Amino acid sequence: MIAYITGTSSGIGKALAEQLLEEGHTVIGLSRKQSIQHLNYDHVKIDLSDLKSVNQFDFSLNLVEDVVLVNNAGIIGAIKPIGQHIGEEIIELANVNIIAPQILVNKFINKYQGFNNKYQIVNMSSGAGKHPIDAWSTYCASKAAIDLFSETIAQELKSRNYHNWHVFSIAPGVVDTPMQSEIRLSSPKAFLNRQKFIDLKDNNELETPESVAQKLYDVILDPNLCSDVVFSLHDLK
Repeated sequence: MIAYITGTSSGIGKALAEQLLEEGHTVIGLSRKQSIQHLNYDHVKIDLSDLKSVNQFDFSLNLVEDVVLVNNAGIIGAIKPIGQHIGEEIIELANVNIIAPQILVNKFINKYQGFNNKYQIVNMSSGAGKHPIDAWSTYCASKAAIDLFSETIAQELKSRNYHNWHVFSIAPGVVDTPMQSEIRLSSPKAFLNRQKFIDLKDNNELETPESVAQKLYDVILDPNLCSDVVFSLHDLK
């Protein structure tokens, strides 16, 4: 298997890449920084907020192995109510969380749609895409967009009888990643729920990136573990 994963420098992306590499698969990481050294790992230095660079990227044509694209990279953006943002903050978040994944998925499907191997698209979602969270409006909207985008492309592929494709939008839960550190460091006046996230860390209630990576790997190995396109890892038995 060949896996393209965005955001492999830390957190879930790095843990999933290392899990796949440990199991003998090939990983191509797309992120600004390289933190993995392995014979089967290739790194593509890319800033996903730079849409020109994203649009110039292309997938290698491999007709021997199954291929998976994991759109893991994402940013929380500015944690403050709408009305206090600057336009550039909104644009950057939308570029990284919505537009870059859509460009990559479009290129991925275009590259492999005519072939008979197994192909998967795994977009990282969030519970924040299902309900409003104070001071997270742009982030919540971006994850809701990814959910509906995933459901739509899954329907498009199924309607056209591409049965060798699987598409998921997966919420990993609350995970101990650098994003959580950003949340805990936010302004309590700007983010009224900040203490809740501090308590999650203090009470050891955060999932580890490694435990989440194992569950994601299980889904990648057996896409039939879940019949829904949009789901949470907590739903897996």
